[in-house]
Amino acid sequence: MILKGNQRGGGQQLAAHLMNSFDNERVEVADMRGAIADDLSGAFAEWAAQASATKIQKKFFYSLSANPDQAQGHLTREQYFDLIERTERSLKLVGQPRAVVFHEKRDKDGMLREHCHVVWSRVDMSREKTKAVMIEHDRLKLRNVAREFARDHGLELPDGMKKDGRRDRFNDRARQENLAERQQKERSGISKAERMADITRCWKETSNGAAFVNALETKGYYLACGTRRAYVVVDLDGEVHSLARQIEGVRTRQLKERLAGYPPDKLPDIDAARAWAKKEREQRQQRQEREPSEVEKRRDALKAHQQQRRDDLDHMRINLIGRHLTERDLLKAAQQAQTTGIVSARLQKKPKGFMAFLTRITGIKMITEARQKQQDKAIAAEHKQQTQALHRTHDRELQEIDRRYRALAGLEVRENRSAETALKREQFLQLVHKKQPQRDLKPEFERAALQGRERTGTEDGKPLKDTFDKAVKPPIDLTAAFERATSARTKPGGDAGEGGPAPADQETLDQERKARDEFRSRQPRPGPDRDRER
Repeated sequence: MILKGNQRGGGQQLAAHLMNSFDNERVEVADMRGAIADDLSGAFAEWAAQASATKIQKKFFYSLSANPDQAQGHLTREQYFDLIERTERSLKLVGQPRAVVFHEKRDKDGMLREHCHVVWSRVDMSREKTKAVMIEHDRLKLRNVAREFARDHGLELPDGMKKDGRRDRFNDRARQENLAERQQKERSGISKAERMADITRCWKETSNGAAFVNALETKGYYLACGTRRAYVVVDLDGEVHSLARQIEGVRTRQLKERLAGYPPDKLPDIDAARAWAKKEREQRQQRQEREPSEVEKRRDALKAHQQQRRDDLDHMRINLIGRHLTERDLLKAAQQAQTTGIVSARLQKKPKGFMAFLTRITGIKMITEARQKQQDKAIAAEHKQQTQALHRTHDRELQEIDRRYRALAGLEVRENRSAETALKREQFLQLVHKKQPQRDLKPEFERAALQGRERTGTEDGKPLKDTFDKAVKPPIDLTAAFERATSARTKPGGDAGEGGPAPADQETLDQERKARDEFRSRQPRPGPDRDRER
């Protein structure tokens, strides 16, 4: 179990990150307390408004991510909430407003991995004077919580958390990726270890500066002069890396000695190297065979999902506006009915005949009309208040819909950026790991011939080829040549002037036959042993 927490602000950005449906296969808001809104964007906006009454104006959230080891089995929801309660007690966040979100995403092996995010509000509204919960030494506290949780639930801690000494705990910090390197890995898909392994291999497999620079360009790294460092490399994605920090076991002095033929003032700057890397990337993309990718399919599915969410929100807005019109009509009808009822009751109570004459001459009618006017004013004021209250309610609901639109727009921006980053990362990895076409061996053969000519001093352009041709020529059959010679000499009637050599005597022929037999006896006989030797 690995717990990572920090104090932060930016509620809307955090809500978009937690609700990102492209980076996560599944998003579930499992628990929400201390907020009227039922979504993360609205809840975080409420907590930000509460924080405005305190001295903390920026970091009014505490965000925690809990990543269990999937190799040891999945945690149940009871175990997750047990871990959350332990963390609340350790950080003194018990009873604070919080939101619990579960994510499922695929790891590098394609397996689904579940982890949990918890966000607390640091604003303590339970006291008479609003204050913020002070959190100190949260890294050590989270470490103790993880150790106790692993001990109670029979889990094994990772190697980094088993070290208890303060020095051992932070010894590997230099080897870990910082925020900038993690962002570079997110954009390019190549980790710091992979990049260092590639560049270190180029260093070890070469012996001079020219070969080292060529090897770097083959791997997709281009040498340039940095603003603060003499030598940097720019990859195909345009990311800048310090060359001295990418080679293991090599000092800056050794690097400068090998690259003495490449002084920094003669190298291109970072902008020129980025322009060249962009041009090379575009050329590789044009040569690359275009195939439908999984990221593009997911991006198309994301667009359909975003459109469906917008359609649902539009439908909600239409229904809301229809309900508002209905409620206003009902309120208006109720007010008119009330006014009609009052008027009808007054008409029924109105005196007639002699009583009407008495009320008029005694002034009772004037008093009654004055009282009725006051009642009408009170009723009109009440109706106005009711109408204004209903309009305020409707305005708040419309503002809530507008807030949901803004939150949805921010979420779509985050999801689209994640999709574009994933697509760019996939294309970059395809360019880097794309199989290179087979090279034409003719230039290699010509260089080898040139080296052979320099060694032997020959002026013909193909000394190695001639040597190879001579080596593969079949052996001369001396027996057949000897037979032709002896048959020509023994041809009857032949002489030097009539188509053959002059006839030889018997002694000469006997000597030639003897030489032939001796030659045959010296020739190796074919057989399995001889074939094996061959």
